[in-house]
Amino acid sequence: MISVGLDLSALDPGFKSHAHRGIGRYVAELHKFFESCRDTDVSVGFFDHEALRRNGIADRVMSLVPCGRTSLRQHVVYPRRLHQGVMRDYSLLHFPAHMDAPAWSSKPYVLTVLDLIPHVLKELYQADKPGWRFRIARALEVMAIRQATLILAISKTTADDLVRVLGIPRERIVVTPLGVDQRFFDVAKRRLGSVDAEGSIRSRLGIPRGRPIVLYVGGHDERKNIGNLVGIVHQAGVELRSRGKAPPLLVMAGRITSASEIQRLDSMLRRYGMQNDAISLGYVPDEDLKDLYAESTLFLFPTLYEGFGLPALEAMAAGLPVVGSNTSSIPEVVGDAGRLFNPLSVDDGAKAVIDLLECADTRRAFTEAGVARAREFSWERTGRATLEGYKRAHDLLVARASRRGHHTQNATDSASGLPL
Repeated sequence: MISVGLDLSALDPGFKSHAHRGIGRYVAELHKFFESCRDTDVSVGFFDHEALRRNGIADRVMSLVPCGRTSLRQHVVYPRRLHQGVMRDYSLLHFPAHMDAPAWSSKPYVLTVLDLIPHVLKELYQADKPGWRFRIARALEVMAIRQATLILAISKTTADDLVRVLGIPRERIVVTPLGVDQRFFDVAKRRLGSVDAEGSIRSRLGIPRGRPIVLYVGGHDERKNIGNLVGIVHQAGVELRSRGKAPPLLVMAGRITSASEIQRLDSMLRRYGMQNDAISLGYVPDEDLKDLYAESTLFLFPTLYEGFGLPALEAMAAGLPVVGSNTSSIPEVVGDAGRLFNPLSVDDGAKAVIDLLECADTRRAFTEAGVARAREFSWERTGRATLEGYKRAHDLLVARASRRGHHTQNATDSASGLPL
């Protein structure tokens, strides 16, 4: 039987870079799947790499190092811990986020690559970071990716990037699309049933009544295209006001993680005069988020690049019409069930938003198409594909061992003078 150790550190509330993002949801769903899954060929256990890195004398020594402590723990201390204690029982590990894997490991592992954004959008991400640190971090990530026995890519876009940007052989990549929580579909039933949800969620979150909500869910880093997000809603509002109609209210849900992100948002709101037409809620718990989906008129997602695009999928499952980018993985997720546009064009985005705000029939058609499309994605499917990935990784290891044995035997025969 194949014994796999799945890293659950993304579920640690203290691990804020993962716990409140799509990575946390992905790991939580894999954990749930493997807790209930019974397979005769694969046994899955769980560990927390953050806990492994924090213990021991070496960790205390690392705490005295003036800089680079996180990298030293991950790439020097951590690999040694993978053969200690309960970790000895696992023949294969799974790191569900490529930035969490060590740059070297004598124990084989499967690695989920969420995206290659810092490599694909290098100029955008390197601008605010010291050059040498950025290059070292990316080099260590690439080492971890190249060393993986098998790579799980969460979209075909990510799989294609692995081949195109890093030259990873296609046979070492398995695509495992993400899923959507079934509870989001309950929101769609409310929308399709014409239930009036306005009231409690607006009161709880301080959202004014009487104006259609254009909802954005996600982070505020460079690739999220926050400037154009604000610009699109502003332009749509100007046009609708000129027609005597209520302008939309931009509502943004998602954690803002740095002072530079706050400054960028404030700058964009001032630039477009949107201070009274936009609300930034920060992180919103799932229950409130579902009510927000039910209350909103449409979902706007002008991202420049996504490894998958989970917010768009969840919006469709909740019955919210999606206006999204026509780039990266978003067309894979949305398909024909939403309105796609060039995220670099404020004009194109505003036109799409206006069209949906003005036509209830179009919104309802996209609601129905989006729900149907979202049902094609499930966490059960993700779990099953991951399980097959583990088996594929095992087969690759067996084939690799067989080739090494064959080469060793050939070398021995050659040295002994036997004919080859």
